[in-house]
Amino acid sequence: MMKKFRFGLLVGAVSLGLITPAYSLTITATFDTSITSATNAAAIEGAINFALKTLQSNIVDNVAVSILFVSDESVGLGQSQTLGEDVDYAAFITALRSHAASLTDTNALKRLTNNTQDPVIGKTTIHLTTAQARVLGIDTTPLDPGLYDSTVSCKMSLMNFNRTSIDPNKYDFIGTVEHEVNEVLGISSGLPSSTNVWPVDLFRYTTNLARTFITTGDNAYFSTDGTNLVARYNMDAGGDLGDWWSVHDTNRWSPAGIGTKTQVQDAYGNPGVYDDLGVSELTALDVVGWTLAVAAPVVSPKITMVRSGTNKFTLSWTNSASFVLQESTNVSKSWITSATGTTNPAVIIASKTNKFYRLFHAAGSSFAPEAAVTTKVQPSKSITRYSVTRALHPR
Repeated sequence: MMKKFRFGLLVGAVSLGLITPAYSLTITATFDTSITSATNAAAIEGAINFALKTLQSNIVDNVAVSILFVSDESVGLGQSQTLGEDVDYAAFITALRSHAASLTDTNALKRLTNNTQDPVIGKTTIHLTTAQARVLGIDTTPLDPGLYDSTVSCKMSLMNFNRTSIDPNKYDFIGTVEHEVNEVLGISSGLPSSTNVWPVDLFRYTTNLARTFITTGDNAYFSTDGTNLVARYNMDAGGDLGDWWSVHDTNRWSPAGIGTKTQVQDAYGNPGVYDDLGVSELTALDVVGWTLAVAAPVVSPKITMVRSGTNKFTLSWTNSASFVLQESTNVSKSWITSATGTTNPAVIIASKTNKFYRLFHAAGSSFAPEAAVTTKVQPSKSITRYSVTRALHPR
């Protein structure tokens, strides 16, 4: 009988390996007179440009996005008023599949098997921002003169415009801009309206791994594969239901392998701190249609082992779609794929020989990302564009 199980974990993150001297995503910022006439206009404009450069450096799609930035003391902290349109779900899912470029995309698409109706509320349409419709090739019609993909407004009196002289009672302006522009790119939810889903709503689950699209309770998480909970959604009606559950002093939450911290897409800003794009935001941008310069890091799986019978043990882990169980009699020698392979949970039969087991995240051909391809899918009917407002509030 085998006396002991030992486990080694090796996670090899798949990377697109793209090195480019220039960014493909182009976000054109127009500054309203409320900014250009401000005494600290240079600081405001510099911070906005820094935030946009951060976003552009993470996305390689050759797409142009236009945003008008406004100083507005009537908003809570930040606000985006973004143009969007309702398109055929069939056209969207076809374009999304054609645009898949990462392992995350591949795993996410496995959960989207119906090509005509969304799996959340069963509608034949889905809402896209104009930037999102453009990157997927669904609607490339230019905006009318004088229109922008979004208007982003911020309460400048509450902001720290740099990250060197931080007022602990003020909020990070760069992170606020990144938060709002992420929503322009399409990672906001259709909630509180439940009449039409937005792409990121396709990846909204409870802890029981069931899809959810309600505004009550406090059990909603972002998950690309229905197994790993990447981020927890805010369910406080006072904040945006498409933002992350904000970090409080107590009852903190974080996915396995990621330390608890504030995040760019939190529903409520925290004073005196600053954040840039993290795994949660990059993963969300990835699965709703954007191509990342470098694939979002893979979250280490959580492994559970229980005795399941005479001379039997059962191993289970969270990243079922991404990891292969391997075994070896000597960790310094070759590893081979276990007989169970990707089967999760895996039943291990004890033997007289000690064995080591590990979960391996392969970067070989079966896991390598495909080249990004944008398919131009023409809408089946004329599209009406309309704006939707999302707000970020200070704590």
